[in-house]
Amino acid sequence: MNKQDIEQAPIAVPSIAEQKSIVLTQHKLRELKDVIENFNKEIALNPTSSASIQGQLSRMLESIAVLTEADKVRSIIREGESKRIEFKESLSLDVKKQTKETYIEQASLKTIGAFLNTEGGILLIGVSDEGEIRGVDREIEKFYKNTDKFLSHFKDLLKGKIGEQFYPFIDNRLVKVDDVQILLVDCKASPTPCFLGGNDFYVRTNPATDKLEGSKLVEYVRHHFRS
Repeated sequence: MNKQDIEQAPIAVPSIAEQKSIVLTQHKLRELKDVIENFNKEIALNPTSSASIQGQLSRMLESIAVLTEADKVRSIIREGESKRIEFKESLSLDVKKQTKETYIEQASLKTIGAFLNTEGGILLIGVSDEGEIRGVDREIEKFYKNTDKFLSHFKDLLKGKIGEQFYPFIDNRLVKVDDVQILLVDCKASPTPCFLGGNDFYVRTNPATDKLEGSKLVEYVRHHFRS
């Protein structure tokens, strides 16, 4: 590669809107550094003020934790669907008919069972197959009225179709991303086989969920779950 090649090489430049957002973020980070520095000076000059400063710092850290969780979800979405990542646009809502459907719920439960039976993985509910962040707020408002009832319904689905014995291997929570809520379901690999509804056995391939039956099921369970 010579100088001319370098001069002619294409350079990816963010859009004007993205550049403005980057500059604004840098300004905000500088402001945050200034606030922290002022806290340090205040404590040095007036140690008794530490109690009130603690409260402010706690609130700041809580906000940062929320942002970090949102960034984690965005990073997962950028990776795209794979053996350990799956997107579902909704938990219960048929987006075309705008109705609550059991088969929509079943699709998420199959993925969770497959993650448990394979290597674990993360299911994001509220994200389209194309990686568009849609959120679950619409169906919460339409069918459940509040987040507590939504999460309670999801827990009932897990209890009825997956089984309470698998709770230790499933961590689920709502994460706010771009002003909407995503249901993040983080599954660890289970040491014992999970049969959906007590009958159906699913595994995760790349990037799909497959049902195993007959000799394939027997062989998989024998080799995957051997102690």
